[in-house]
Amino acid sequence: MRTLLFLFKTSPAVLLLVLCLRLGSGAAQDLVQEVISAKLTIDPVENSTNYYDVTVTVKSYVAKCLVVRVTLEAFSNIIFPYGTFIYTACLCDFSTRNFFWEIQASENGIIKGKAEVVSEENICPSDVEICSLVYKVCIKREIIIRC
Repeated sequence: MRTLLFLFKTSPAVLLLVLCLRLGSGAAQDLVQEVISAKLTIDPVENSTNYYDVTVTVKSYVAKCLVVRVTLEAFSNIIFPYGTFIYTACLCDFSTRNFFWEIQASENGIIKGKAEVVSEENICPSDVEICSLVYKVCIKREIIIRC
C-alpha cells in the first residue's frame, strides 16, 4: 500500500490573508452581545370582556445604565382606550422593568412591542455612567379572542 503526500509551499500573502480572516471573524463574533431582552405578555382584565392588560418586560444585560424607550404598536382592530404610551426609563446594572398598557380587542389581532436603547438626557441620575449603545428588540404576539 502506497501513501501519497503532497506538500505545498504557501506564500506569505496567503498566510496573512488567513490570519486576517481568522481575526476578523473572531472580533465580529465578540461584538454580538445581547444588551437587552423584551418579553410581551397579554392577560385578560378580570370581570371585563374584550379588555386586556399588556406588559412588556425589559431586562438589561450590561453593568452600566441604559436609557430605554418602550413602545407598543397595534395592528387591525385593537384600541388603546387610555392612549398609546411611550415609556422612557433608566435601567441600571442588570435590572428588569415592566411597562403596562390596557387594550380593547373584539376579535383576533396582532400587537408588537419594541424596546430600544436610546441616548436621552436627564433620565438617569447624574452620577451614573450611561452606556450609549444602539440596540433594538422587537416582539410580536397574536391576541386570540375566545368566546
